[in-house]
Amino acid sequence: MNNKGVALLTVLIVMIIGIMLGSMGAYLLSMGNRTYSASRSYAQAFNIAQAGIEEAILDIENNTFEWIKANREGQSIVSERSGATYQIFHVFRKPLSGSGGAPVFPPLSGAYTGVAGVSVYYLIQATGNQGDSQADLYVMYIKEY
Repeated sequence: MNNKGVALLTVLIVMIIGIMLGSMGAYLLSMGNRTYSASRSYAQAFNIAQAGIEEAILDIENNTFEWIKANREGQSIVSERSGATYQIFHVFRKPLSGSGGAPVFPPLSGAYTGVAGVSVYYLIQATGNQGDSQADLYVMYIKEY
C-alpha cells in the first residue's frame, strides 16, 4: 500500500482548519472593536447631553421666567461649552398658596412654607452627538419664583 499522499493531505486539512480559526478570530476581534468604539461614542454623547441639561438648568436658575419665555422657550440652543443642543419648554405653572392646608398636585414642600409664589415646571430636552452616536435626555425641572 502506498502512503505517500497521506502526509500532504493531513497538512492541507490542518492548514485549512488553521486558516478558518484564524479568520474567525480576526472577525471576532474586529466586531469587538466596533462594539467597543460604538459604546465609547455613545457614552461620550450621553455625557455631552448631560452637560446640556446642566447648562439649561443654569440658564433657568440665572434668569427670570419672562426672560426664559421670551428668549429660550422652544428654541434650539447650542451650548458653547459642551457642544450639546438643548431646548427649554414651559410645561406647567402653579400658583403656590403659601398657607398650607390640603396637598396640591404635584405635592411641593414650598407650598407649605407660608411664602406665596409660583412654581414653574420646565421640560428640558438635550441632545449630544459624538461620531455616529446620539443621546437624547429629557428632564423635568421645577423652579419656584
